[in-house]
Amino acid sequence: MKRFIALLLILTSLHSNENRQKLLNIFAGEWLARASYVAAKLEIADHLGSEIKTIHELSDLTSSDPQSLYRLMRLLASHDIFTEHPKQSFSNNATSHLLQKEGPDSLHAIALFYGEDMHDSWDNLLPCIEQGKPAFELTFNKPVFRYFKENPKRAQLFQKAMKSKTKSVINSTLATYDFNQFEHICDVGGGYGHFLNALLTQYPSLRGTLFELPEVAKTMSKHTPFQTLSGDFFQSVPCHSDAYILKSVLHDWNDDQALQILRNCTASMHEKSKLLIIEVVLLPGDQSKYANCMDLLMLAVTGGKERSLMEFERLFDQSDLKLTKIYQTETEFSILEVVKK
Repeated sequence: MKRFIALLLILTSLHSNENRQKLLNIFAGEWLARASYVAAKLEIADHLGSEIKTIHELSDLTSSDPQSLYRLMRLLASHDIFTEHPKQSFSNNATSHLLQKEGPDSLHAIALFYGEDMHDSWDNLLPCIEQGKPAFELTFNKPVFRYFKENPKRAQLFQKAMKSKTKSVINSTLATYDFNQFEHICDVGGGYGHFLNALLTQYPSLRGTLFELPEVAKTMSKHTPFQTLSGDFFQSVPCHSDAYILKSVLHDWNDDQALQILRNCTASMHEKSKLLIIEVVLLPGDQSKYANCMDLLMLAVTGGKERSLMEFERLFDQSDLKLTKIYQTETEFSILEVVKK
């Protein structure tokens, strides 16, 4: 009996230590994220390219203290971001390669975007939770989209980050859904037209319209393969089309605002029009770990939210829309095909 109790105590202690280490690793995650940001800011991945460089070479290239830089690089390499070699030298690997600025799948702009304005906002997460007000607004004393409107350089970084982030989403969407069934597509709130441009490149017989705010629409080149229409989707969507796209739009807004956008889309749709909503659909339990992180980010930055299928269907029902089919892409995003009731 004594041996059984002793064994039980040992097992309990081991389990407790595992939980303790799990929490400590989570706490340290912020430090790893900051280290990754600094590496991106110093453009370490670009300086390395396809070569192996010593820490002294890297410190000269980045005007950094060599021993401090080594400790940063040692941490990142221990988490498989960069590879460490003998004599304090480093090279890129498959992960750090994504931090190169001009790589085809670059996450460099995202590292900077999350590491600067977005990072500052997280300091106000506690009052955000207490007051139900976006942490970004509490930090900068204005809503995030007004902030970008008033700070063009920060808006440029935001758009570059979103372009990088959505590249794989665009590719997987085009591989999942057949857009050849349409003649004209209206991308509602489509930013600078990255998705619409890729869509029309793959389907050259299609016609497309980008519907965006006037300050975004006026920056568009006259040589784009699509028409640009300016307006405010909270007022109306004056684009008559057989297909409408809302990609990563609804999650920026609360339910009342999302409902207004959907109702304005409904008002412009004809009987055979389809509305394609490209968003993350939250799954129960631990099936949506990354999506739940994005949900908290939306709360902290825009006041918006990621939604479950039930929450989407509730919005559709109130907008005189009905869901016909869900297409799961290779990414965390789904395509919700919706028509008028």
